[in-house]
Amino acid sequence: MIMFRLDSISPELAESFRQATPARQRKATLVACTLVASRVGLEGEEVVAALEHLRHGGEVARDLLRKIESLAARLDDEYLCLDEQGDEATRPEVLRLFSKARAASALGFALSEDPGQLHEALYEAIVAVEDATEVIRPVEGALQS
Repeated sequence: MIMFRLDSISPELAESFRQATPARQRKATLVACTLVASRVGLEGEEVVAALEHLRHGGEVARDLLRKIESLAARLDDEYLCLDEQGDEATRPEVLRLFSKARAASALGFALSEDPGQLHEALYEAIVAVEDATEVIRPVEGALQS
């Protein structure tokens, strides 16, 4: 059995994901990405376009994927730079940027042409929020329905 990073958060969810059809896996990924983008305030034209693509499917425009990957990298850089300052006063902003970076990263994995990256999208979406059950419950529902 192939182990996913998802197994480290929720072995049950990882197993449900393995057992689900590709269509249900994609649906669960859409649910997770939509939920966390909204929850962490990830916005922008590229985010809207990425979520629309996940809803409707089809071939992903390379430009869109590059924009999402660039957004995730920029947010990662921002939170890491701020975190390196080690100032407790900036901690809430570090966590906010970390959450946005994880949500953007989830979108990037979800848009990948490799369906094997969908579990990575779920992992990133779950770590984007403080309470993992906020994402796990609806994703479980999408995998089962």
